[in-house]
Amino acid sequence: EKVEEVDVSERIIPTPYKIEVTQGGQTFGISGISIEGMALLGDLQIGAKDLMEKLGMSSSGDHEVTLALVDLSDNELTADISGPESYSMEITTDGTSITAEEPAGLFHGIMSFIGLLNVADSELSLKEMVINDKPRFKYRGHQVDTARNFRSKEAIMKTIDAMALWKLNVMHLAFTNDEGWRLEIPGLEELTSVGSKRCFDPNEDTCLLAQLGSGPDADEKQYYTREDYIELLKYAEERNVKILPEFNMPAHARAAVISMEARAKKGDDMYRLTDPEDETHILTIQFYDRTSIINPCLDSSVRFVEKLVGEVKQMHADAGIPLDSYHFGGDEAKNILLGAGYSSYADELKQQPFSKSPSCQAKILEDPSFDIEKIANYWAITVNKILAKNGIKEMVAWEDGLRGTTKKQYETESVAVDFWETLFWGGIDGLAEMADGGFDIIMSNPDYLYFDFPYEVNPEERGYYWAARFNSVYKVFTFAPENLAQNAETSTDRDGNEMSVTTPEVTAPSIRGMQGQTWSETIRTDDQYYEMAFPRVLAVAERAWHRASWELDWSSGVTYNATTGLVPKDELAADYNGFVTKLGCHEMFKMKQLGINYRVPPPGGKVDGSGILTANSELPCTAIVYSTDAGNTWSEYSEPVGVGADKVVSLKSVTSDGALMSRVVVIN
Repeated sequence: EKVEEVDVSERIIPTPYKIEVTQGGQTFGISGISIEGMALLGDLQIGAKDLMEKLGMSSSGDHEVTLALVDLSDNELTADISGPESYSMEITTDGTSITAEEPAGLFHGIMSFIGLLNVADSELSLKEMVINDKPRFKYRGHQVDTARNFRSKEAIMKTIDAMALWKLNVMHLAFTNDEGWRLEIPGLEELTSVGSKRCFDPNEDTCLLAQLGSGPDADEKQYYTREDYIELLKYAEERNVKILPEFNMPAHARAAVISMEARAKKGDDMYRLTDPEDETHILTIQFYDRTSIINPCLDSSVRFVEKLVGEVKQMHADAGIPLDSYHFGGDEAKNILLGAGYSSYADELKQQPFSKSPSCQAKILEDPSFDIEKIANYWAITVNKILAKNGIKEMVAWEDGLRGTTKKQYETESVAVDFWETLFWGGIDGLAEMADGGFDIIMSNPDYLYFDFPYEVNPEERGYYWAARFNSVYKVFTFAPENLAQNAETSTDRDGNEMSVTTPEVTAPSIRGMQGQTWSETIRTDDQYYEMAFPRVLAVAERAWHRASWELDWSSGVTYNATTGLVPKDELAADYNGFVTKLGCHEMFKMKQLGINYRVPPPGGKVDGSGILTANSELPCTAIVYSTDAGNTWSEYSEPVGVGADKVVSLKSVTSDGALMSRVVVIN
């Protein structure tokens, strides 16, 4: 196939709103930079200096970068980018000027300046140009599941560094789930003394039972202390990243329920989360019983949330960073035996959650509005009242927890949902429904944005596949968040079948943002996490900051499928080639400098009938090596080479420093 060289000297990830290379301008070298006006960044100067140091950039170089705070709307050239995260940058041989309305904009300008550089080169080069830039979405997120398998504080910090460099601004930290509780809460010590540990204790008085590959003796510290969390809040704030804490409930709460049961066994049931007289039989989506759902009818459950919210709010206050947004969770509070596919189960086992709880039976009698079939909705409204009482401005939830309600039923100023329905299961109608309910929408679609799914279809690739058989970097890059139906033309369903999706006859939903999710059931270690999240995170950063020319508007009644030909594929291909070339040739080195051991994709290859090996990589600037003796010796591949028609050939990709490599591909 034809191989094209792509010039990425003008490319930045994520792509700016407007970039204009000066006509007749020069390309020039610099030894480093010195920044004038760094104090204007406030606390962000700590993050900016730290990132430059980690990337090996001299801060006492010969190229001066001048920062200034101005009103961008006063200038007709920048009026259309006015906003808190926007910036304007002019690069000349005499120096660079970055102007913005707020420190966040100046910070982004510095990150874009770094984005133009190939920091792996001993000599840095620039082109004269002008950039006027603003973000596509206010919310540009990355979710980390620390509950199923724990992520170290250092891994979270490295992720925050990467988010800052590529302009993501919300870290959604999922602290809790059925399998673990990962944040110390003063006064509720059992949450971490029991709920953060897994061991062999059939009564679960001292730990949760071993699961998800943890082994029977998980004695190491597997939670964040109060001090750890305050440190992370400050670290993120210094890099223009907000931490959104999630405490999932009423479902996916087994770690909390069991921890408070251990407390109750010691004589304190003030915060008990399950009714000891409840005999309801349920099976949750994770195959747990009723102990994985908080009983919403107990006064002690309300006290638990009040205590939790108060303590987390105080941590934020001690960090000097208000708790403005709180993630409630809210997903999958149901008995799956009531759904399709369980006809072989006896009808008496198909019970609504808590339908046999004496506490809930009493609640039905005293409150006619209480609906046992809508406990997630009831608990969402209950928790929201607690948040509003504490002055918290926003509640966020997984969208199914709020379905059946509208924004008007909640007391916080804002209510946002992570939208996680799949396109091929009719997700576009669910999107229209949630938007009609008045909720802010954060696109979190599993068939494009879940990073616990494989990168490609291969049994050696890690990950689940219930919503997508693979989520490659290309697939994430091509996701059109504001025109969901368009994705039916550029991708297939989970099973590789073509889709046909028609845009509903409604006004286009208002999308606040998007985020990638890194669930951790199959991700045991930090290095496995880095590999699954990176480099897919950068494709999210690209789409969340920049709307591409090949993305089409929401258009009611328009149908998309593999043959409609509405998406300009040539523009898409050119855009992706530029993105992936920049990614492979410049940005992966920066990632490694941040201490992130990213995934190196395996090469593709074939041996023709005359014994000629041809190989390639989806990631430009990645070296390929091959072996004809089962991996005992390796040779570098640079062009088609004769290996012999009867040879079994092994291939792998290797980074330039040899530190990271792909899995081995065998060609027979």
